[in-house]
Amino acid sequence: MKYLLYYLDGFIKKYPLKKEIITIGRGKNAENNLVVPDDSISRTHLRLTVKEEEILIKDLGSTNGTYFNNQRVKDAVVKLGEAFSLGRMEFFLKKGSLGEFVPAKELIPIFKRIGNENEDRFKSTQTKYISDVYNEILKQVLKKGMKKNNFKEFIPELSNYLASITYFGNLFLVSRQDESFNILFSIKQKSGVINIFRHIMEENPNIFAQDIPYKPVEKIGGYFTSYPFQVCGSDAALIYISNENQAAPDTRVDRFLLTLSREFSLLSQLFADNKGDDKPIEREELEPGDEIIVGSQEMKDLIKQTRKIARSDIFVLIQGESGTGKELFARLIFKNSPRTKNKFVAINCAAIPENLLESELFGHEKGAFTGAYQRKEGKLEIASGGTLVLDEIGDMPINLQSKLLRALQEQEFYRLGGTTPIKVDLRIISLTNQNVKELIKHNKFRQDLYYRLVHHTIYIPPLRDRKEDISVLINYFTNKFCRLNNKTISGYSMKTFEALQTYDWPGNVRQLENEINRIVNLTDEGDTINFDILSEEIKYQETDYEKTNEFSSFQAAESEKDYLLRLLQRNNWNKSQTARELHITYQGLHKKLKKLGIERTETEP
Repeated sequence: MKYLLYYLDGFIKKYPLKKEIITIGRGKNAENNLVVPDDSISRTHLRLTVKEEEILIKDLGSTNGTYFNNQRVKDAVVKLGEAFSLGRMEFFLKKGSLGEFVPAKELIPIFKRIGNENEDRFKSTQTKYISDVYNEILKQVLKKGMKKNNFKEFIPELSNYLASITYFGNLFLVSRQDESFNILFSIKQKSGVINIFRHIMEENPNIFAQDIPYKPVEKIGGYFTSYPFQVCGSDAALIYISNENQAAPDTRVDRFLLTLSREFSLLSQLFADNKGDDKPIEREELEPGDEIIVGSQEMKDLIKQTRKIARSDIFVLIQGESGTGKELFARLIFKNSPRTKNKFVAINCAAIPENLLESELFGHEKGAFTGAYQRKEGKLEIASGGTLVLDEIGDMPINLQSKLLRALQEQEFYRLGGTTPIKVDLRIISLTNQNVKELIKHNKFRQDLYYRLVHHTIYIPPLRDRKEDISVLINYFTNKFCRLNNKTISGYSMKTFEALQTYDWPGNVRQLENEINRIVNLTDEGDTINFDILSEEIKYQETDYEKTNEFSSFQAAESEKDYLLRLLQRNNWNKSQTARELHITYQGLHKKLKKLGIERTETEP
């Protein structure tokens, strides 16, 4: 059954769309099918026509107008999962069972803010500055969540909203799984917090039973809070771990998290009857470069700096290991530059043979060489007025570098076999995973070309140096590939999530994306992603457990070998138990014992 979902007088109401033609307005009796007693709505405001998977809406000359996709409209086609507003009222087109809910008291102000925002819009006084970022996030989460048909589909998208909060702390959304639990979502995870989180879960068996508004965590000099709720019939909890040396709780954070948990509970109730049978709403994929997914403050600052650089026409060198997202930053510069209406042209200097690369760059005239049957424009000419990206610039042949230098200095060049100079207006962004200054020292790159190409350098750190981004990227890619495969999953087991979080990712973001793509495809609908499904190199990674609290405590008093021997003896040489205490894999412990020459002798008990 299709219905309109809206908030009125403290209730979440559902109006069934049983008729083909339905009118909505303030006027009672025979004037309207759906009567909404709100002064911002006209007496006969809107007529909608019900179709199979959509509705057609038509404004009936209302005073305050009808809005769809933030624009005032006379007619519009509204599909399942989309929303339109009349005055201050927001209506969501949904599909499922009927029944009204009373929202938690903490949510009433959020619904009112949504109404006030709509009222401000038709009064043309929409607020330009958000004074309270927490309230804005709560409003957006509720609005977006009410458009979904499946609560679990929405969980990974939360990182887009919550990761924008600066210096927020660490947040986990977990659900009970038999005697264990699954991590459904996390943000802002610092190195080592996963161990503190595990300790909290082990030491607080009632964490799914009642709110814990404040409890100190001595290891970090901070505290944690938890807010349990039900999600799709299962126990769940929102768990917040403060930053280090933050002993006193922030009342605004506490109020925000409490309200957020109530939103989750409401959304879960609204869509519990769907049972995941409806396919996720299809959405258009963003073009490459429109969005860079980060969680660390370092990367947010780098993006902010990149946007500033984009406004000028200076040439930029972007350095970073393979898979860190250099081309995404190049596109970010292009999208935020005055040249965005012109072409974005990229050429890989390492992928094209040397004898063809010159023709690709400068073009050629008909008959310039064997096989040149017609004139061809080069990348320099095509990109004129726009942006040219030279990928793997360090691999450009040395003799071609001198020709490129002359073209950049003169701002003109000749096609191969041509006699007419071609004027160009270029902005060049160079990408490389090599140290260009080292190449200059070994005479593999021209120093004069370097100073012509590099006005500013952007260095993108590898993923292992920005661990805070890993959990955000896991959330993003999980959501992306679940949508592409029309699939929902129940989250990650603790062991799986920890392995992904602690892995060094030598292939950086590209490797992480491929890994999430693989495991989502191999996981059955509705299942939990378990440890066994991970790639072998991730499962059997050698953990640097000298960094953990449990292992570092021995260093001042005893050697690594003595410490391991003591643990093994205490556990009666039970290697599985010892590995669990050290928070490493069984295979990782085996490698360490072999490296240190530790073997159990016949005299050992």
